[in-house]
Amino acid sequence: MNKADNLLFKEGLKEESLLKLRKVSKGDVHNHCSTGMRFTTFNQWAGGNANKAPSKMDGVKELNSYIFNEVNKRVSKEEDVAFLIEATVKEAIEDGVKILETSIDCHELMHFPENQRFFNTIIHIKEKYNKYIDFRPEVGMAINTSREDLDKFLIPCIESGVFMSIDAYGEETLDGYNRLKEYYKYAREKGLKLKVHAGQFLSEENVKKAIELLEIDEIQHGIGAASSDYIIDLIKERNIRLNICPSSNYILGAVKDIKNHPARKLFDKGIRITINTDDLLLFHSGASEEFLKLFKLGLFNEEELNEIRKNALV
Repeated sequence: MNKADNLLFKEGLKEESLLKLRKVSKGDVHNHCSTGMRFTTFNQWAGGNANKAPSKMDGVKELNSYIFNEVNKRVSKEEDVAFLIEATVKEAIEDGVKILETSIDCHELMHFPENQRFFNTIIHIKEKYNKYIDFRPEVGMAINTSREDLDKFLIPCIESGVFMSIDAYGEETLDGYNRLKEYYKYAREKGLKLKVHAGQFLSEENVKKAIELLEIDEIQHGIGAASSDYIIDLIKERNIRLNICPSSNYILGAVKDIKNHPARKLFDKGIRITINTDDLLLFHSGASEEFLKLFKLGLFNEEELNEIRKNALV
């Protein structure tokens, strides 16, 4: 690992210099492509008519309401999808992100006249910026997506060879995990890395079920595991990485006090964690800002955050 990066990162934290932090290699491996750019970029594209997300939100339902009313209603053609993907990649590059795993919802297929046009759009953007960033497209879907839509939109994405991982998000439900089991198994057979949102708002039991049913490699959030030593041991035994988003957890109400974020306990228990943005459009905090925020709060020191930074660079 680059010694100069290690030094610059620690200096950036101690000097509270975002300029230095943004020059350091980092990963963003929990990121949603339709909301992966700053509000100024999105609002300009939206003709100056977009509304900012509230500074505090009541969980996933309010988050989804904002995305539906401010993002989804503006996406009607393939050029819109291409803009959102490219804007997310460009934003990551500006922040020094070298590995970007950003989910692109499988339903974006419906905006293209043919599936291959969608896949070619992603490939074009990946090739356009490959000198600056390792863009690893991830196919995503809501946990409650119907079987009809999974067959119509998700399966072609899994089979395309374009996507390197899979993620499911939204309301965490056992029924949803059960329904996704066969699709995750198929994704594994096709060589995709398996991720899922679990344990953001619900208990450790929810994390356990997601692990057992879907046999995942990584958990998006997973902070609910902190309340159970058994689940912590299960995560360690299976070498599962937790991709945590502190600002998202706080703004959505999953964590009441960010100064006591469960990331500290999970780290102390020996779980591999990463720090990520989730939805930059909504939470207004890039990866560099997330690291600086945790340092200023005293949740981690510079050596610990540097270790966490390197966890995403694999």
